[in-house]
Amino acid sequence: MSLPFDTSLEGKKIFLRVGATDFRRGIRGMVSLVVGAMNLKMDEQSLFVFCSTSRKQIRIVYCEGAGCWMLARSVRYGCYSWPMDSETAAGMTGDELRELLADPIPLGHLKARGLVSRMDLHI
Repeated sequence: MSLPFDTSLEGKKIFLRVGATDFRRGIRGMVSLVVGAMNLKMDEQSLFVFCSTSRKQIRIVYCEGAGCWMLARSVRYGCYSWPMDSETAAGMTGDELRELLADPIPLGHLKARGLVSRMDLHI
C-alpha cells in the first residue's frame, strides 16, 4: 500500500481502534474520537487506524503540520481481518500495518476467476 505522506513508518506510533467504528462521522468526528474516547494526543508521530462495521473500509487519521489527513480505503471484494481484542492491536509495527492494509484478495486472483476486468477497477 502506498501512503500520500512520508511512507517511512520508522518511529511512528500506530494506534488501532479495535472492533468496528461508525464511519458516518467526518474528519472532525474521527479526531474527537481519538482525543475524547481513546484519550490520546494527536501528534505528527502517531497514526490512528479505524475499521468499519462491514470490515470493507479502513480509515487512517494522521496529523501533519497545522492540519490532519484522513485517508480512506474501501475494498469491493473480501474484507479486512481486523483485530477485535486490544492485546492483538497493542504491538502493531509498521510492517504489520502494511500487511493489514494489503488487498484482502489479491487482484491477480480476482482476474483469474473472472471477477474483475480492467474496466471494473474504475470507481
